[in-house]
Amino acid sequence: MAVIDTDILVDYFRGLEEAARYLESLPSTSRRVTHITVMELYKGAANRRELRQIKAFLTGNGFVGLPITAEASQLAVQLVEQYGPGHGLTIPDALVAAICLVNGEQLVTGNARHFRYIPGLTAAPPPYRQGSQSSAPRATSEPDVPS
Repeated sequence: MAVIDTDILVDYFRGLEEAARYLESLPSTSRRVTHITVMELYKGAANRRELRQIKAFLTGNGFVGLPITAEASQLAVQLVEQYGPGHGLTIPDALVAAICLVNGEQLVTGNARHFRYIPGLTAAPPPYRQGSQSSAPRATSEPDVPS
């Protein structure tokens, strides 16, 4: 199973057909997101209607939210201490990485380079992004929710 990172869902909400096909291809029992991703998507909503659409999409498509546990939080602190200064690891990325590590999950992200130096974490792009590391923004990008 794998955790889907924010950028993949932003691709979907912006209407990228490849992202839609990829997400639809995932078995409903293996659709996971971190609560960090959920918060990033909610924060990117332009209004309450878009927030409701995002929530409906996630729940209606069987995405399971992985929470920030005490163990993941403690690990994220260690990751920021170790990789923040030299690699620029951000707090959201540290939390996403820690949640994946604690749960033994692979991370599917178009921003694998943000995570490549973290031991034990497998971070790979989705098939539609293979061969090109996207420079698309991750955490701070606002999803364009279809009307």
